Amino acid sequence: MTRWMTTDERAFFDTNGYAVIQGLYTRQETEKMKQELDKIWLDGIVAGSIVQQPKRPLDSLFPPLRDVHLTSEYLLGVMTDPRQFDLVEQIIGEEALAIGTGCFFKPPGAAALPFHQDNYDIGVYPGTTCAVWISLDDTDPDNGGLRFVPGTQHLGLLPPKIPGHASVYGQAVPVPRGYEVAHVRTRQGDAVVFGGNILHGSNPNVTKHRFRRAFVTHFAGAGTEKIMVHHLDLRNRRGELMQRRMNRYHKLQFIDEFQRRK
Repeated sequence: MTRWMTTDERAFFDTNGYAVIQGLYTRQETEKMKQELDKIWLDGIVAGSIVQQPKRPLDSLFPPLRDVHLTSEYLLGVMTDPRQFDLVEQIIGEEALAIGTGCFFKPPGAAALPFHQDNYDIGVYPGTTCAVWISLDDTDPDNGGLRFVPGTQHLGLLPPKIPGHASVYGQAVPVPRGYEVAHVRTRQGDAVVFGGNILHGSNPNVTKHRFRRAFVTHFAGAGTEKIMVHHLDLRNRRGELMQRRMNRYHKLQFIDEFQRRK
């Protein structure tokens, strides 16, 4: 079933760099996604790749899971779902290619995710990425909901303050002067779409019992010439593997800035 952005959703996206698409997925679909993610998580426990740390008992027990579409046929189907491709292609104006997937559990007590730009670590050129972030739980600022800095999608890639930060994306970018943070609330089944240059992150989960699970797919346009990750296994909407050149020198553009800060 095609789900096009409404006129209001598209106008909001163009102005703010993100938009909430309400009810893109049903509760039955999102519960199935959670079941698949739980299976992958349990496999990680059994294999010893997920190990609880006494100082971070919940955060360490529920780390982000990367590229879960490689181990789940169902999640591969979500990654290549026409609803996602239709939305992304409406935004970017060309055929889309899926780059990869991720899952976030964001358990109670999880720290805030610093502001970052997705394309800093993905390295799409020319252009940028587009993400579809599926809310598997109701989210708000208390349980770690997303936060954006509207307008920063027009600033290009900004040098991270901490290029070696221990956050999920290995970066932390200060909010530029004059810009304000917007906090996002979602219901289970909503999707948040946003570009790869907008500053975004998430709040800490200060609740005692509420997870904030999400499944995200990152996309690029078919006109992409090179990319820093998954350059040999991009997928089109038919699930076919596509290749691009590797963007080996993407982060070198920031070296002068990092040297000045030493």
